[in-house]
Amino acid sequence: MRETHPGAGEGFDPGRRSLLKLGLAGSLALGTVSLGAGLSGCGRREEAAAQGYRFLRDADLVLFRGLIPAVTASTLPTEAAAREARFAEILHRIDGSCLRLGAPAQKEVRKLFDLLNFGLTRRLAAGVSSPWSEVSEADALAFLDRWRSSSIGLFNAGYRVLTKLIAVANYGTPAVWASAGYPGPLDWMYKAVNS
Repeated sequence: MRETHPGAGEGFDPGRRSLLKLGLAGSLALGTVSLGAGLSGCGRREEAAAQGYRFLRDADLVLFRGLIPAVTASTLPTEAAAREARFAEILHRIDGSCLRLGAPAQKEVRKLFDLLNFGLTRRLAAGVSSPWSEVSEADALAFLDRWRSSSIGLFNAGYRVLTKLIAVANYGTPAVWASAGYPGPLDWMYKAVNS
């Protein structure tokens, strides 16, 4: 007579084994990514801000230059000098907004920027294989749409941070109001609030 052990031969669940393998593979992948990020400098000490900025670093400026057209496309000037001036104004406004955040929020924003600036994590988390300096407006829009509609809450939050920083910096500029169809604040209200 054959000896039976509880669970032997009955109810073998290949799904459970597959799940364990997937969990192990995922752990190894995350470990590899974090090790690679640490070795490549993603977790290094604080870099200095870019020249003329107080919070944003050079890589952050490139990141935002890649994303700004996707968020503000219809309001950007077409003439090169005016477009460059608008980019500079938007970047300085984003810099000011980040600078005014509390220390814990600044730390989280830095993590987001580092995630998107490091090549491997940019590819894995954002699905963007090109450097930000080479990203087309369509690719930037596709990335933002993926994060907006993701089932992962952190990606949704990252989408909101990026788009709000850009949109507020852009639409807070009086020069943009007409192109956005905003007539500006009512004169009497503006004077009452700012007197």
